[in-house]
Amino acid sequence: MKRLIIFILTFLLCFIGLFINKNLQAKITGPCSNCHTMHNSQNGEPMAYNNSTTPYRALTRGDCVACHTGTNPNDENIPKVYSTSQPSYTFGDASNRATLAGGNFYWVTTDDTTGHNVKGIANVDSDLGTVPPGYNSSYAEDADRPATWNSTYQLSCAGAYGCHGDPSKGTDDFAAISGAHHKNVDCNGTNCDGSYVYSSYRFLLGVKGFEDTPSTTGSSFGWELNPDTTHHNGYYAVDDPNDSDTDYNHGSINWLCAECHGNFHGSNAGSGCSPWLRHPTDYDMNNVATKEYGNYPNIALFNGTMGVSAVHDYFADVPVGNTAGTLKSTVLSSAGDAIVLCLSCHRAHGSPYADLLRWDYSACTAGSQNANCGCFACHTNK
Repeated sequence: MKRLIIFILTFLLCFIGLFINKNLQAKITGPCSNCHTMHNSQNGEPMAYNNSTTPYRALTRGDCVACHTGTNPNDENIPKVYSTSQPSYTFGDASNRATLAGGNFYWVTTDDTTGHNVKGIANVDSDLGTVPPGYNSSYAEDADRPATWNSTYQLSCAGAYGCHGDPSKGTDDFAAISGAHHKNVDCNGTNCDGSYVYSSYRFLLGVKGFEDTPSTTGSSFGWELNPDTTHHNGYYAVDDPNDSDTDYNHGSINWLCAECHGNFHGSNAGSGCSPWLRHPTDYDMNNVATKEYGNYPNIALFNGTMGVSAVHDYFADVPVGNTAGTLKSTVLSSAGDAIVLCLSCHRAHGSPYADLLRWDYSACTAGSQNANCGCFACHTNK
């Protein structure tokens, strides 16, 4: 009887704790077997996603690459960022695309220019090597980023030499992301504060924002598989045309990009003055709304594309950020709601086009606008 009472009390304490501590309310749902295996064997066959006979830590069925390899959507409701066969991709047409917000690593396996050469997916970039172009430790404000990029380390998914997780864990991808999946906070623009990996936008430590998540009532897969004006990510950004070097817009997705590509963003690049030497980021188009930029997203070209039907509708394939870091269905209505991002033009993982661009830059010709060129969404008079 004593043991029974202790058991019941323990159960009640655990049950109550789930309601007291919201961080224990895991976002991940579904069968544990989607991600874990007890012995990595079922009927004598390995349970790892890449068919490895070597067990993975924490009884997982794979590392970052193995778990996120495949096609979208999938039965496990796991976002797939690397496909072993070419996924469908058409700029401006979500219905003809199997890639998510970050694109796909598939193309970089055959062409170095089309994606980030992540370890475990692609070889080292034959032209650039391992060091990210524009890497400058003075712009890498996170103290856990390498002061000098060790050329023996290739870009990884997580850690000091990666994008996701905690960089203080060094080169250990697994340790950098450990625990985040089960503690993951639904980032809805208010509770995604960037304080921890699990409360950061897409496990990008320090980054704020709104995540396009799977629908609980419909068939939406989430992760921007089929985005439109009301279903998409919301990127936190800061209007800082002078690209101040102090506390470089901490929390924004642009800040994260600058951790590795700092020389493309710092004030020494001339981004905050005339003439422009590099394409501006951290710049609010509300500042120039009386010019052609105020006609975003150029409905003459993109009407009917991803829900766009009127001027100032949010165009998910040429995204802009906002100071609230939340979902905006319309923009250019108040200061700070249409800030230029690195992601306005690029995809984080990869695309079919050079420089990870969202569209084919060779299709962009001034004076001859066409819907295959995203530049014209902002440069509406060119």
